[in-house]
Amino acid sequence: MIRSLILRTSAALASAALAFAFVASPVHAGTVTLNDTNCDSFTLTGNAGNQTLNCIVSNAPSGCTISGPTTGTINTPITLTAQCATGSPNAWTWGGGNCAGLTTQSCSAISSTIGLITYSVTPRNNVGAGNTPTKDVSWSNTPPLAPSGCTLGASTTSLPIGGGAVTLTATCSGGGAPTSYAWTGNNLPTPTVTNVASTNITATTSFSVTPSNGTGPGNTASVTVNVAGSGLGPECAKFANVLPVVNATWGQQSSWHSQDSGSFGDNAVWVIKLVVPAGTPNSNSAGSFTTAEFNGPNTPRQLTISTTACDFRPRQYQGINGPLTLCQDGTSCQISYSVSTPQAFGGIAGLTAGQTYYINVRNWSNYPTPGGYDCAQTSCNAIMNHQPASP
Repeated sequence: MIRSLILRTSAALASAALAFAFVASPVHAGTVTLNDTNCDSFTLTGNAGNQTLNCIVSNAPSGCTISGPTTGTINTPITLTAQCATGSPNAWTWGGGNCAGLTTQSCSAISSTIGLITYSVTPRNNVGAGNTPTKDVSWSNTPPLAPSGCTLGASTTSLPIGGGAVTLTATCSGGGAPTSYAWTGNNLPTPTVTNVASTNITATTSFSVTPSNGTGPGNTASVTVNVAGSGLGPECAKFANVLPVVNATWGQQSSWHSQDSGSFGDNAVWVIKLVVPAGTPNSNSAGSFTTAEFNGPNTPRQLTISTTACDFRPRQYQGINGPLTLCQDGTSCQISYSVSTPQAFGGIAGLTAGQTYYINVRNWSNYPTPGGYDCAQTSCNAIMNHQPASP
């Protein structure tokens, strides 16, 4: 019977002595087969039953290469590793970039600049140096993130009747820097490479911008610039300033302050919009709108309810050519309404289901002459209270 012991050593053990203990009957022989490309030859020393197999490395490393990527992103490390086909290296000398001078088998290569860097390594063993492989790594910039947190501001969001100039400025707080801006609104030139756009408008206009860069578009930001009286009809064109319209909700008690909409001075109008839902039945109890000064001087005012915005014409209870009802000359002024048939007497405005109405207020007095009152301030702030009709 012939026994055969097959053994494969690792590269790390190639230069070490390998010891085996053979136990066999005197009449049998032992055969050892060993495959290790790091060993150039083997020797067997010792006496039968206690012998040592020695790996002989008689040549320097050969067939050496560098494994790892050929591209990298700046400021992000990559791993380069020296490998040899033969020769069991036990020392390495690196060159190139931040790897220069390292003596380990692997290098964590990194670069803070864009460009090509050539890395090299010379593996060695106890016999000598092997071949010196090289690897070119192309370092590039990290692709930028798309812009984020973008907002659009305007030099003003409230222009007088007739409109005027407005400058728009886009700003992004996150992501990569924008390189292009796509604009919409009032036929703005688009796209642009700057974050500022200027234009002139004559009516209330909504603008938007979408900043982008090489990675893609960011979020779209918007802003609306109001022009006094825009889209509200010819009566509003008579005033220098019409504050942005406030929307009242039918059946909901509410309060508003004129200062939240803008400067409520002379020749200005504050408008509340009220829509009576279709199918609303006649009211059991009347509702009212009441206005008075708020953190300001006592100011005579005129208050109307009409199907026309900014309507301060003489009362016409059917609302055909004037407001359904009005209150004037009081520093506190109130008008009442209900869903009902309009009446010539009583002073309550008769509203129709499905119709839109405007509650209009201005600083105004009949005395000493109509319209002669001057509140003498940039803004004579007022409060408006709504007590809804039922139902």
